[in-house]
Amino acid sequence: MMAEILERRLKHAEWPLPQLIVLDGGKGQLSAGLKILKKLKLSIPVCALAKKEEELYLPGRKNPLPLKSLSSELAFLFQRIRDEAHRFAVSYHRALRSRGLAKSG
Repeated sequence: MMAEILERRLKHAEWPLPQLIVLDGGKGQLSAGLKILKKLKLSIPVCALAKKEEELYLPGRKNPLPLKSLSSELAFLFQRIRDEAHRFAVSYHRALRSRGLAKSG
């Protein structure tokens, strides 16, 4: 679902392209985001934030970067971004479910 949402967002010609894409998730979400960027032939910096592990996944890096290894200000910024992305994703999914559009697992 994340890949579909990202692709729809990036295809909106009337909206400016983002300068940075921060995804809610880990290695899998980063991989999906990179596939969409490649498909659309876009070069936008992207990273993924894993909430449970408090880690930042970056393209071309084998291991994630622990948020605690960043400056406290930068770590706080990424935590706030991650929390907002997670909040938005959860509320979007709940809205879909309430309209009967999401499949139950």
